[in-house]
Amino acid sequence: MKGKELKQVGIKIKLDKERHLLFDLNSFCELEDRFGSIQKAFEELQKGSVKGIRTLLWAGLIHEDEGLTEKEVGKMITLEKLNEVVDIISKAISDAMPNPNGDEENKEKN
Repeated sequence: MKGKELKQVGIKIKLDKERHLLFDLNSFCELEDRFGSIQKAFEELQKGSVKGIRTLLWAGLIHEDEGLTEKEVGKMITLEKLNEVVDIISKAISDAMPNPNGDEENKEKN
């Protein structure tokens, strides 16, 4: 699967059901609204903030269901799966970021 296709589909994640985690422009706008900046959202993820992780996960899922709430997302995660969820969020964010060289093929090879 090419990087461009991955961005459109997202990354599969098993929660209450199979869902697709996708960070699009709307997701990043929601994160700015909640954290003040995208950088602060990333810092919360790196710190392991449970509330931050829940918000990031929610932002990556709203493309499938705009009515989804953060509390509903929180019910989908168990603490024992938290590290796995963080890894998937990190990968989905990384995949959403543009390649500094603007070359999708090089990004996919690396």
